[in-house]
Amino acid sequence: MGKIQIKNFDGVYEPAEDSWLMAKHIPQFQGSVLEIGCGSGIISMHLAQRGNVVTAIDINPKAVEATKFNSKENDLEIEVLEGDLFSCVKDRRFGTIVCNPPYLPPADEYDDPELSLAVEGGPTGSEFTLKLLKQATDYLENNGSIYMILSSRMKEFETDWNKEIIKQEKYFFERLNLVRFSR
Repeated sequence: MGKIQIKNFDGVYEPAEDSWLMAKHIPQFQGSVLEIGCGSGIISMHLAQRGNVVTAIDINPKAVEATKFNSKENDLEIEVLEGDLFSCVKDRRFGTIVCNPPYLPPADEYDDPELSLAVEGGPTGSEFTLKLLKQATDYLENNGSIYMILSSRMKEFETDWNKEIIKQEKYFFERLNLVRFSR
């Protein structure tokens, strides 16, 4: 597998520690994958490079443009759609759903509305993640999994999904966990 090259676009979340944690440590699997919040496309491209059939969605039109550009530049085939959560994949099911969700509580430091969409997960940081988990059942194949990044900066939450930490990395300002959710 060749090295993936990324061009960063203004107004699009640049791959950071959380993106690389997911891209590098998500387990090997094969099948259909839906990425919610694709940003630059780094996670979708890693999954496509492994032979998965990938659909990538982002609410930010600039991120859709970035993922289309980056996947083409890396000669990877990815279906890229603009939409909010599952809005543009009605009546479709996927073997795996991946998301590096916005997980921070609101802050004043983001002047760019597109960037705040990419990082702010609601008043406690957990609202976006809970909404995704609630809706995901309708779009996940039986025995499918959801992989997400969770941060120690989010408010703890209860869910009826089984939760397994795949990999944890500690930074001076937070702990990031790559988590697998399953039924």
